[in-house]
This record gives sequence, C-alpha cells and structure tokens, in this order.
Amino acid sequence: MNPTDLVQTAVSGLANGALYAFVGLSFSLVSRSTGLINFAQGDLTMLGGMLTAVMTEATVPLFIAVPLAALICAAISGGFYYFAIRPSTRATMSQLVIITVGLSILIRGAVTSIWGTDPRQVPPFTAGGPIAVGGVSILPQQLWLIGLLAVVAIATTWFFRRTVLGLALRASSGNALGASFVGIDNRVLGLFAFAAAGFLGGLVGAVWSPIAYAQVDIGVGLGIKGFTGAMLGGLHTAYGPLVGGVLLGIFEAFTAGYVSSHYEDALIFALLILALLLRPQGLLGGANSTTQDERPEQILSTSVRATTFGRRDFIGIAIGIAVLGLIGAVLPGVWVSNAIFAGIEAMAVIGLVLLTGFAGQLSLGQAAFMMIGAYASAYLTVRSGWPPILALMVGAALSVVVALALGRIIFRLRGFYLSMASLGLLMIALTFAREWYGITGGPSGFVGIGAFSLFGFDLGSDTAVYYTVATFVVISLLFGMSIARSRIGRALLAIRSSESAARACGVDVVGLKMRIFAFSAATASVGGSLYGHYLSIVNPSPFGLDATIQQLTAVTVGGFLSLWGALAGSLLTVALPQLIGWVSGSVASQFIAGIDYIIFGLLLIGIVMTQSNPALHRFRMRLSHRGTGAAVDAKESVRAP
Repeated sequence: MNPTDLVQTAVSGLANGALYAFVGLSFSLVSRSTGLINFAQGDLTMLGGMLTAVMTEATVPLFIAVPLAALICAAISGGFYYFAIRPSTRATMSQLVIITVGLSILIRGAVTSIWGTDPRQVPPFTAGGPIAVGGVSILPQQLWLIGLLAVVAIATTWFFRRTVLGLALRASSGNALGASFVGIDNRVLGLFAFAAAGFLGGLVGAVWSPIAYAQVDIGVGLGIKGFTGAMLGGLHTAYGPLVGGVLLGIFEAFTAGYVSSHYEDALIFALLILALLLRPQGLLGGANSTTQDERPEQILSTSVRATTFGRRDFIGIAIGIAVLGLIGAVLPGVWVSNAIFAGIEAMAVIGLVLLTGFAGQLSLGQAAFMMIGAYASAYLTVRSGWPPILALMVGAALSVVVALALGRIIFRLRGFYLSMASLGLLMIALTFAREWYGITGGPSGFVGIGAFSLFGFDLGSDTAVYYTVATFVVISLLFGMSIARSRIGRALLAIRSSESAARACGVDVVGLKMRIFAFSAATASVGGSLYGHYLSIVNPSPFGLDATIQQLTAVTVGGFLSLWGALAGSLLTVALPQLIGWVSGSVASQFIAGIDYIIFGLLLIGIVMTQSNPALHRFRMRLSHRGTGAAVDAKESVRAP
C-alpha cells in the first residue's frame, strides 16, 4: 500500500468522522438527560444544511446563515420536546420512539414540499482549491469541520466540568432519582438537551454541506452512523461519541477504499449491531450495559382481555369477511388496486401488532421480510419454474428461519436499542438486494414475474388478486387472533409490562418473543410474495424507509392491540396519498410526496400523544368499563372481588 494513499484515506475518514462525532454527541446529550434516542437527529442535521443552502441562495452571508440555521434547528428540537415529549407522561418507550420517528418524517416532508429533493450546494467557507501537504490533498472545508470538532470538544469539557447545568446533567445521568431529590429538574435538562442537540445538528449540517451537497434523503443514514459512532465510543460518556465518531469515519474510509465501497454501509450497520451486543457501554464506558431499558410498558396492557373466542368474535369475523367480499364486488378498478396494496400491507401490520403491541418490541425492519418473500417468489418462479404457491411457502419458511436466527441475537436488546438494531438490519438487507446482481437482479430487480396461480387457475385479474389477498389476510388475522386470545397472548402482555416479572412467573421471554417475531416475519413474507406476483416486478425501492413509515403509521392509527385495526390502518395509509392527490389535482409531485410525509408524521405524533395523555387515558378506561365491562381500571381491578 502506498503511504500517501493511506494518509489520504485517513484524512478523508477523519473529516467524515468529525461529522459522525457531532451527530453522536447530539444523541448522547439527549440520552443522558432524558433516557431517549431522538430518531430525528439525522434529519435535524440535514435540515441545518438545507437551511444554509437556501439562505445562501437568497444572498444571505454565510456568517449569518450558518448560526441562524443552527438556531432554527435548536428551536425546532426544543419545541418538539416541550410540546410533544414532555406532555407524554404515560408514554411507553416504544411510543416515545414512534414520536421521534414522527418528527423525522415531519422534517423530511416539510423539506420535500418546500424545497424539493434536488441536492443544493453551499459555498465553501474559505475560497481556493485543495491544500497539498506532502502529496496529501486536504479541502479547506474539511479543516473547518475538524477544527470545529476540536472547539466543541474543548467546550464540552468546560461545560460538563465548570457549569452548573453541566454538573447537573452529569448528576442526572448517573442517578436521575437522586438528582431529583436535590432539586435538579429533569424536565429543564431535557429541554436544554433537545435544544442543544438540535443546535449541534444544525451547525454540523451547515459546515458539512459545502463538502457534500445538502439533500433531503441523507438524514436517516447520518442518524444511524452517528448513533453507531456514539455506541462505539460510549453513548453515556462525555467523550465517547467524539472518539467513536472519528473511529467510525476512519473505518468507513478504509472499508470503502480497500474492501468494497458497495458494501460499506452494510458493514457499518453490522458494526452497530455488534457494538450493541458485545460492548454496549462503548470503548470509554464502564462495565454496566446500557441496552436494558426498564421503562414501564404496562400502560397499554392493563385491561383484562378474553382468552377464548366468543360469539361476538365469530359475528365480527363473519361481518368482516362479508365486508371484504363486498369491497371486491363494488369498488372501481383503481380502488381495487389500492385495496390490494392495503391487504398486502395489512399482513405485515398484523405481525407488528403482536410484536409491538402485545410483546412491546418495536421493530423497524419488517419490510426486510417482505423483501425476502418477494425475492424468493421471483427467483423460484422465474429462474427455477416453481409453482407460485410453493415459492410463496418457501419464502415464508426462509423468513421464519432468518427471524429465528436474528431473534436470538437482537432480542438481547430492548427499547430504542432494539429499534435501531432492527433498522440497521433493514439497511443491510437493502444493501444486499442492490448489490447481489446474480440473485436479486441489482437495483433494477426481477422483471417478468408471472401472475399468482393456484392449482392451475390463473389469478391474474385485479378482482382475482384482490380475493386472493383477502383470503390470505383473513388467514393471517385468524392466526393472529388465536394467538392473542390464548395464554400466549396474555404472556406477551406480561412481557410488555415487565420482562423480569414475566420471567419470574415462568414465561420463556426470549423464546416467546422469537416465536412472535417468526410469525410476523411469515405474514410479511407472504405479503411480499403476493406483491411481486401482482406487479410482475421486484426491486429494493418499495421495501425501504417509506414502507417502514407506512407500517408504523398503520399500526399506530389502527391501535397497538387491535388486529382488526391493522386492516383499517393499512387501508388509511394506502388510500391517504391517493385522496391527497385527488383533492389537490396531482398524484405525482414532490409537493404531494412531502404532504404525505407531513400527514404521516402528524398522525404518529398526535395519536401517541393522545394515547399517553393521563386524563384521556382515564376517560377511555371509564368509558370502556361502563360500556362493556371488558376493561377495568388498574385501581378498580385491585378492589374488585
């Protein structure tokens, strides 16, 4: 290896590492003060760069545009904490994760609607070309970024050691309950932490944008890489995010330069999962693991639920089947297509209801199993000539095997660590789908997939496809209801409330979570297979972040504990973009795409805030108790004979 090339690669990695260190420090500030992970942190960084680009295009001087962009991001992040996080006092960890995901979607939607998705350029802070030092080329803007990191490192040291607020933050991070006894208000610390994290994110986004264009789709990747760097160094340490971010940037640069630039993201996300599992406290952290979140999850599982099918259940199932049959008979063609897509999504959401609603395990990687089913059916039917039903079954079995193998690993994690790990798994799956040309066809994917057929009957028409999808939805729903109405369903609710208590009562916590994960993977895989046969093409695009957003919105809108709600939520998320386009007169524009994101984000934030509001929760419990007697307030259930 040429020494000059090695140094050049290291310099490039150091600049990228400075970016990841800033994002990781933002994660650390929020986590140490509130115990949360702000999934919108990467999008706040993106927003800082976009705001700087827009202001400089409007001839605003850089020395005004950069701090102004950072202040706007600070105001958005702090306001989000004050108006969304702080009032959600009864929110579970899964709900709080969903709220921050909602902010991420809102930011993406606002940027897309206002400024579009085209990359925007920010002028460099220093004029002139690259600086050559011993054959190594360094961009002046890279020096700005590295120098700013050094300044922030010094300022961070001073802040945590010399200021009252910094000392209070350290005390609260070490022992939040003890800190509250001496008068430290965690709500004030949370507001400061969110505002400071937003400021840092907006600032580094503004400084980074002259190196790489400001664009709307970089937020999620930046967020995951910043979180990975923070976990490598130590999320709950003062300097761990800075050290970990720099190390991650150098690792990324050498991986791209000397291993493979195509798989560098997959390797980084794999590194995230390994860090979470093997060294969760980070390189600079202590011996205690930080992946065990013990925030109470009993809020949505306090009501008494039936464990057997009753007459009302059979009546409801009969009515549901009749409604599904009527929909296929009366809907016009375009809405039949939407109903097909809603049914396909519902199969993935039904699994999420059991996994997230009943078991309390928020997974953001459900689309990966849809992709496994879609590609398995495509490969086996197109290249091997298998019957579609057999290919569908093989895809489902493969998804179950993958889920069981991964479940043994990732279910050692809880809370937002599990959510971030599952999102990393989805990104890894997308990377392999784009790069395995011999198996997946690359970014273009498979074409020419035949229509679904069964016992020699071609089910290629929209009506036939609809009834096929509806049949699989009903089967998935019945299986899901049989699980929810069994002792397994009660055990899942016990796991959600307290894993320690459930384990003490003899529940096989890990084994049960793995089985539900496998069931959710199977239903998602079947939906992916039907999707490929319906469109006759499979590529990675439909299974990315947008699919995760739709599934998360559907399970939130439909209800975390409602299997029937999975159908209603899926129908809403599929029909809503069509309705927006119909009302506005346009169905394919950046503005409409941004409005879709905004509405999905508002739905996630608004519904979770409503569910976690104490007054509204008590009202719902009383109303349910008076109306049906099926749900009993926790205090009343203790007094009941």
